[in-house]
Amino acid sequence: MRAAVFLFLAWAPAAATPVGDLSDERMLRATARLVEVDVVAEDDQGGPVVDLKTEDLLVLDEGREERIVSFSGPPSPDDLTAGDPVQPPNTFTNRVERTLRGSPSVTAILLDGLNTPQAARSYARREVLDFVRRIPPGAVVSLYTLGRGLSVLADFSTDAPELVRALEAYRADLSAASEEVALDGADAGPDPFSAWLEELKLDLIEHYAEDRALRTIRSLVAIAHHLERVPGRKSLVWVSGSFPAWVGRDSVPLPRGEGSRERSFRPEIERAARALASSNLAIYPVDARGLRAATEYDPARSRIDREMKMADRSGFATMDALAERTGGQAFYNTNDLGAALREAAGDARSAYRLGYQPSHEEWNGRFRRIEVRVRRPGVRLRHRSGYFAQPAEPAEEWYRTAALDAAMWSPIDATQVGLTIRVTPTAPDALSLEIRVRAEDVSLRPLGDGRQAKLDVWFVQLGPDKAHLETVTSIADVRLPAAESERVARTGDLVVRAHVKRKGRAALLRVLVRDVATGVLGAVSIPLERVATGASGARSPTGRP
Repeated sequence: MRAAVFLFLAWAPAAATPVGDLSDERMLRATARLVEVDVVAEDDQGGPVVDLKTEDLLVLDEGREERIVSFSGPPSPDDLTAGDPVQPPNTFTNRVERTLRGSPSVTAILLDGLNTPQAARSYARREVLDFVRRIPPGAVVSLYTLGRGLSVLADFSTDAPELVRALEAYRADLSAASEEVALDGADAGPDPFSAWLEELKLDLIEHYAEDRALRTIRSLVAIAHHLERVPGRKSLVWVSGSFPAWVGRDSVPLPRGEGSRERSFRPEIERAARALASSNLAIYPVDARGLRAATEYDPARSRIDREMKMADRSGFATMDALAERTGGQAFYNTNDLGAALREAAGDARSAYRLGYQPSHEEWNGRFRRIEVRVRRPGVRLRHRSGYFAQPAEPAEEWYRTAALDAAMWSPIDATQVGLTIRVTPTAPDALSLEIRVRAEDVSLRPLGDGRQAKLDVWFVQLGPDKAHLETVTSIADVRLPAAESERVARTGDLVVRAHVKRKGRAALLRVLVRDVATGVLGAVSIPLERVATGASGARSPTGRP
């Protein structure tokens, strides 16, 4: 169910102005493109190199040298400051860059039960448990699982005992990869009914495969959006039995309207490619199946070489492509899963971030190669091998609605747009919301002597069982007078005020804000029982209010 809501917009502090309409308007798109690349630098012995400067590096886009316009190196201990204190009661935020200010990196671990056979899941869980028991003090780790959906065991935790407890309590749910469609018809003989059963079985297998692929892609997008504003290096250790092959393609689909009703993952793949590029997320794919037997295996051998012919090499090339194109490393044919986790956490010690504005005009969805060279001998670099040159996101309603529809079900908040929301109960079934939008995260285009931003704002209410109760949508037309526009663009917040009528069974209110001009998205989840008790909604580094 969807309805309209009346919003008030203001710069803080200011008088409110009413909502405008954007039903058929085609927004001007931002033309400046910034490509950011995380670079890990090591010496010949594999030790971290932490003293590189901008002039030591050269970046090439499809062989053409580009000018580096932004650069940051590994943080020193003096650069790390404590995160912000806890927010006031009834205040909720997705501003992870504040709470994680004291950490140089975040390592997220995804235990993928959806795409992993039952026999491999216990092994993977034991290996991750062994790793979290030994995480160094101050390391920030998030634990996610993928089964019937994406779940959070711990978010931005520095507490090793908490991580251990969460993993010990975890019992994997559905593994669609290990399910088989059981239909009793094997002895029915070659009759029409038997043929119908076989066709039905194939249809069900195809349905499960498509459903698994859809849930996997959407979970990857949710994690990328959630980690986008995390300071420092962001690594995802993805422990699974299979991985998406589309990452290795030469191009990704271009966005298009709903002209065809055929089943297709084109829109999901297009959004996933954007999310991975924007978040600069380094993926470390880990084969949950562990050590694979070689066809020439001899028990007298002390080890199995990667070059040996494997009885089952399925997925190895896909894992290599996923790691190469995101700047991580692939780990397969090994029983040392902990090595992948340690490698991902250790890469942050020597991670640099550089940015450049590509000089080409070929935004056609094709993959473009990036090469970063170092002018100092004895230094090795690792970085993502390139990016999909995707055009700007369409401003049409069909695209915006699809992106918000996919985001509204995520159990973790998108952080591309910084939001801080103060909730005030005004009646037993009514809430007043003050939504502060970080101004520098959205596009403020010139409008007369002032500035204007247009934002999609959604309010989604879910029941105790995550059942959808209501979605209320609107478009906020934020207009800043000339006297305030520059100050707000540099340092201030845009303020959106709204009134929400609470549904009777509502347990969770999700607020989504998406910039129409650029497509960046922010979301905040508000557990309504915390509003009733007056509890603080600020997210701590452990991810718990």
